[in-house]
Amino acid sequence: MSNFIGMDDEDEEDDEDEDEDEYIESSVEVGATSPFTGLKLDPFDPKPLMKPRPSKYFPEEYENKLSAVPDDELVQTMSAEERAENLKVMRQISKNDLPLLQDKRDHAGYMEANQDLKRRIAKDPWFGVNERLRDAVQFGKSEEEIKKLRDLMEKLGGPPGDVEIGWRGYAEQIDIYKYEMSAVAKAMRLENAIRKDRSAQGRARMEERKRNEEKEKEQYEEDMRFPGLRREREAKVRREAFLERIGGILEEDRKKTEERAKEILGKLPETEDDMIRSSIDQARTDLLKLKKQRGGSAAVEGDEATTSAASGKKGSSAQKAREAAAAEASGGRPRLPGDKDVTRGELGDMELDPSSSTDTGPLTVEVSSVYNKEQSDPPMRKHCFQYTIRITNNSSTDTIQLLGRRFEIQTVGSSMKDVVQGEGVTGRQPILKPGEVFEYTSTAPLSVRPIGTTIIAARMRGEYRYVTLAPEQETATDDQVKSGGDASAELGTFHFIFPEDQRVIPFKRTEDEVDEDDDEEDDDDDSVAVKKPEASKPSSAAKPKSPASSLPGDDDMKNGDIVGKLDDSSDTTNENVRVQVSSSYRPERSDSALDKHCFAYNIRITNDSEQSIQLVSRRFEIQTIGSPNKDVVQGPGVTGRQPILKPGESFEYTSTAPLSVKPMEKTPVVARMQGEYNFVQLGEDGSTPLSSTPLQAKLGVFHFVLPALEGV
Repeated sequence: MSNFIGMDDEDEEDDEDEDEDEYIESSVEVGATSPFTGLKLDPFDPKPLMKPRPSKYFPEEYENKLSAVPDDELVQTMSAEERAENLKVMRQISKNDLPLLQDKRDHAGYMEANQDLKRRIAKDPWFGVNERLRDAVQFGKSEEEIKKLRDLMEKLGGPPGDVEIGWRGYAEQIDIYKYEMSAVAKAMRLENAIRKDRSAQGRARMEERKRNEEKEKEQYEEDMRFPGLRREREAKVRREAFLERIGGILEEDRKKTEERAKEILGKLPETEDDMIRSSIDQARTDLLKLKKQRGGSAAVEGDEATTSAASGKKGSSAQKAREAAAAEASGGRPRLPGDKDVTRGELGDMELDPSSSTDTGPLTVEVSSVYNKEQSDPPMRKHCFQYTIRITNNSSTDTIQLLGRRFEIQTVGSSMKDVVQGEGVTGRQPILKPGEVFEYTSTAPLSVRPIGTTIIAARMRGEYRYVTLAPEQETATDDQVKSGGDASAELGTFHFIFPEDQRVIPFKRTEDEVDEDDDEEDDDDDSVAVKKPEASKPSSAAKPKSPASSLPGDDDMKNGDIVGKLDDSSDTTNENVRVQVSSSYRPERSDSALDKHCFAYNIRITNDSEQSIQLVSRRFEIQTIGSPNKDVVQGPGVTGRQPILKPGESFEYTSTAPLSVKPMEKTPVVARMQGEYNFVQLGEDGSTPLSSTPLQAKLGVFHFVLPALEGV
């Protein structure tokens, strides 16, 4: 039975093969031909002839399709907002919808979305003209035709939305749809940039080599004409090399001698120059003290900074006299030389922590600080901070009594530290048994101005003196209190940090400004970045004479009929020093109901000369609207510093001008400001002034303008 059944299956398969052979033979006998070419169709050909699709490779159909509307009849029927919205939908379809439908294998949806994309492209004729321009550029069409297409693109409103035209004159697909660049494309672009940079460096080296060869050739010809000059030049080179070698040997011997003298004597002996400087400093200090005793006013701090830079000796009598004068000027409170980084306002990469925790012996001293907004008055440069201190006795057996405290506080920009010390803590001398904690909160009212180089207002550290009580002792004895205890616990360094709304944001160049200065977008090595040079020691150059505190004002500011432009900025260059200023209104620090208006102004000083310079002083003239006089503000340095600017370097700082003035309805101007900066030129060593007479760089006239009245 099984064999019979199997034989039937084989017979059925044979019948099917015969039917297929008959169908193939009948198809071949029909002899079908292609309706497009007239050629006979081969049923066994896996790639039969098909009608070609219209494209740019078949110019007749492609040009007929694009030229359905003549160029002179093409018009833009969409507004700028409609074009931007249309571009937004096109990007959504191209970047999101089509890939998603393709992943889902939704063929009908994909075709519908693709048709919608084509309709939107056709709706804005700019895209079609952009594609024609791309083909014209790539296929090398004439300049006349390319210019015609570019003019047509401008006629149609230019690129829609944020589409950017590349250097070729048209927009690529990646520019239109904002496709993300692939890793391969990024690598290729980086490689091209590196290759371009290397090529530029190679050309520069070749040019330099060519110049050197020409110079050597000219030198050789001159030597051949004048043999004596060659011998003289070679002798000069030998003399300079010899003097340089001898100078290095002498300098090394001098350093060894100084180290030997310091090792034997403990200090370096005073030279004749040092003795003269010390005598001058002592005479200046005595004169200041004499003026103060007679009731005269003297700028002790400013003179102190100058004499300190001149003497440079911490243990001299002049230094002690200056410290005594500074302590007397601060109301008897002792002062110490401050940290240079806080004075300059340049703390580098230091961690700025508003709290600290320090373990010393059995005690742990923790502190945290916050800004007290209620007790602060920023327009008057009064900032109050609140700090909480927690002292823990970690000993399991000893009882400790706190006897006194000593704090060192230095505000930013100040060259001195204030020392606060006294007996007890908050008027008490608390006793801490094993495991007990003593906690208290205090405030630190500071008179300080925020600066753009740091966010801190002050730095604070200190110590607590204590005594360990005997097992049966209840409190410290009088002798223990007088001696100040037998140990001290450290209060670790912490900072008072301005909140975000009180910080000064430094001025920065925009990318457009950098591009204009460099004239080359991709030559990063030649870009000159604006930087703040390190502050140097104050110069001993002569100070300008102090003018009166007020001057007669301008008539137009007095009556409110302002003459000229109402510029809130200026840009002036004098003596090859460029001074730029821009001002802005600070509503958070102003109160119009009380006629208090605060402005911030940012100043950038650039050395465009070929010599290093040092700023030594400033002088400003400010006249408020309606006032008949100008107020004169002057002082040494800039923000407490006297920076040195090398050729091409810049110095920036931001300051505030709290004004108490009632605006006029006829003008938005509330004040006018101008001034000057005094500076000295330095020698080749970058520190020695070439002259004691300072030069002046003008701060051009600008106005403080209320934003609410700018349209008046």
